[in-house]
Amino acid sequence: MAFCNKFLFRTLNSIQNMSFSVEPKILLNVLKSIFVQHSTHLKRSLPHYVKTSLFFMFVQCDFPLEKDNKLKQAPSSHEMTHEYLIRQASTSTISATQQLLTLTFAAISDTSKMYRECMEQLMSLMDQSLQVQSAGSAHSELWDQVIEMRMKVRDCKQRLEELTSFMEYVDKLATSAAETAYLGGAEHMSTVMCETMNSAHAKLALECDKTRDTENEFLKQQENFIRRTCELEEGLKGREKATEKSK
Repeated sequence: MAFCNKFLFRTLNSIQNMSFSVEPKILLNVLKSIFVQHSTHLKRSLPHYVKTSLFFMFVQCDFPLEKDNKLKQAPSSHEMTHEYLIRQASTSTISATQQLLTLTFAAISDTSKMYRECMEQLMSLMDQSLQVQSAGSAHSELWDQVIEMRMKVRDCKQRLEELTSFMEYVDKLATSAAETAYLGGAEHMSTVMCETMNSAHAKLALECDKTRDTENEFLKQQENFIRRTCELEEGLKGREKATEKSK
């Protein structure tokens, strides 16, 4: 009986020092039910119970080992240095700045295209209004369309100026990000940022040239429209005076 108590004490101590993947009370109840039997029955069945207990302990201890193998490895000492973290932060900054630069350029490109289209439509409406010399409903409708298109041209121009001003700050941010990345050890990302800036500047220059050409054409058309309108008004007034004198 002393041997049984000693075996039970060692078994319980080993159970307390082990980690289980299921409730350990099940194994404790099994061991208690084993050792409450008579000593004669225990002596006769002890080898079988010991094997069963050891089997349960082996099975219960196997699950935590499998779980430990699935745990993620801790970062290495190289990945926790200040130089590595600064380089990673510089790379993230370059990526965010590239996205901002791309989105700003897309907004400028779309607004410039809309601005040019509005100016072309306005020039077409001005030509049509010059061809309609009568003072009827058709002429009034054309004038309403001209006024509406003028407002669209003004709004597009204002929006384009705001985006162009914002692009200057984005360009400064991109330049600072490229310089910082180079000093932070991310030379490749600094080079990529510089190439992106050069590409954006080249495309913006093309957009500005197209817009400037359309603006020059629009100014000439507007000057001609004002001169022709004044001539038509003077001619209309002269005809009205001649009609009054004839009466």
